[in-house]
This record gives sequence, C-alpha cells and structure tokens, in this order.
Amino acid sequence: MYLSAGIFQDITKEQFDKMMECFQSHKKKYSANEVITTYDKGSSKIGIILQGEVLIVRTHYDGRQTILERLEAGDIFGEMLAIIPSSVSFIQVISAKPCSIQYIDYQCLIKRCSKACSWHSLLVNNVLLLITQKAIHLTERLEVLSQRTTREKLLCYFSLTSAHYNSSSFQLPFSLSALADYLSVDRSAMMREIKKLKEEQLITLDRRCVTLFPSQITPSSRQEKRC
Repeated sequence: MYLSAGIFQDITKEQFDKMMECFQSHKKKYSANEVITTYDKGSSKIGIILQGEVLIVRTHYDGRQTILERLEAGDIFGEMLAIIPSSVSFIQVISAKPCSIQYIDYQCLIKRCSKACSWHSLLVNNVLLLITQKAIHLTERLEVLSQRTTREKLLCYFSLTSAHYNSSSFQLPFSLSALADYLSVDRSAMMREIKKLKEEQLITLDRRCVTLFPSQITPSSRQEKRC
C-alpha cells in the first residue's frame, strides 16, 4: 500500500519498514466524513495518505465552508505544510472516503538520523517534489478563485481539469455541493450557471461526468450575459 505514496518513490519495502521504525511512525484508519485533524494545535505530524481521499476544509466565521485542497493516495498534509496559517481561519482535514494515514514527525524528516540512512535523503527529495507540486496546484487554485463571476470560475476550473486529464471529458472529483464549496460560490447560483452553460452547448454534465467543448468557448462566452 505504501508504494502508491509518491513520498516513498524509489524506496524499497525493507527500507520503508526500517525508516518507519526509525521515525517512530504510526498508522491510523478513518471512516468517511471523519475529522482527521484540526490546524490549530501546533502539531508537528505529517500525514501520508496511503489509501482513500481527504479534503482540507476552511470554515468561515459565518459557518460557510471552502474546500482548499482535495488529496488522495500518495499526497501529504500537515499543519507544517498548510497553505494558510491556522491563525487566519479554522482549518480541518476531513476524510472524504475511508482512508489509511501514516504519520511521521516533521522533525524526524528534516533532521539527519543518527544512522545516516541513504534513503532518508531520498525521502527529503521526494517531499520537496511534492511541495513543488502543491505550489503548482495552489497557483491553479488562485487562478480559479481570481475569476470574477461564478460562470468564469466554472469555465476556468473545467478548462484546468480538462487539461489535467488531457481530455475534453472527465469525472468531477467531488459532488456538485462540494464543487460549490471548492469554488467558494453559492450552490444555487452555480447550478443556474451550469444550466446556462449546458443550454449554450458549452458543456454537457451527466452526474459527475463533464464534457467541455473548448472550440465553442470564446472570450465573450466566458462573460456572464446580462439583460
């Protein structure tokens, strides 16, 4: 199961077992919709998703929620790696599906162990690569959120997701309610815009399956039509 985690790329099962013993690591399983951790406790643990899917969720003062990140097997999370300081808002890690998480201490990761394991350096390099990927994801996230209207956010998100899968048809990674939280828009307003996009034959939507027709999308079609 550990092999699916990018953080352990090129690390053998034997090396993995020795490393987890050296790090005094532990594994824990969670049911769906369970709060895994809250970013306000100064925790130095890094969670490695071995199986399942988790959401990083920000709760606003008025109870609204925004999905900051969607993570799956191979991804990592932790307060030390948070993209928004916990002092700014209430941030939780929630299991979207049943998942298995391997925990290691951040200090064990950044400090050279007494045994000077060669694979420790490899692990650090893998973590740096994952952080770089997180930065790319954050850039795309900001591009979506910087769009002025719900329509523009939808088209931007659909275009980025289409490019990610290298296909005009793709499966949404979460429900439409969760998509509204991810885009930080009102769900009812989003559904109205999706209906308009379908009527204008810019997209088709069947449950979670989206087909985007990029040749039909022009600068004017990205703008919200007003009377």
